[in-house]
Amino acid sequence: MQRVPKSIVPAQLTTSAATYYSAGSGITATINNLSLTNTSANPVAVTLYNVPAAGSASAANEFMAAYTLSAGQTYVPPQAIGLQLAPGSTLQALAGTGAAVTMMGGVYETSGS
Repeated sequence: MQRVPKSIVPAQLTTSAATYYSAGSGITATINNLSLTNTSANPVAVTLYNVPAAGSASAANEFMAAYTLSAGQTYVPPQAIGLQLAPGSTLQALAGTGAAVTMMGGVYETSGS
């Protein structure tokens, strides 16, 4: 079994659910850190999803719903830390205001037996 650290590349969230990390085929990923930073001067709501392979973002796979970040606030969502993404799953997110929230973090990818 191999466990490899990988980065969730820093990116500014859009107003539509978009993929910010994908667990590859045969890979189980465990989020070990994740931060959300509101870089704007206004409050912004953020929603996070753990979307199964071939699925789409919906209320059924939402794990943080419209959490409002204050202007300039950085938040580490506790429900994300340790969250496992099954093979083929994606970490998706959206913000109430585009280009206002930066998400970054890391995962451990586990493969093999």
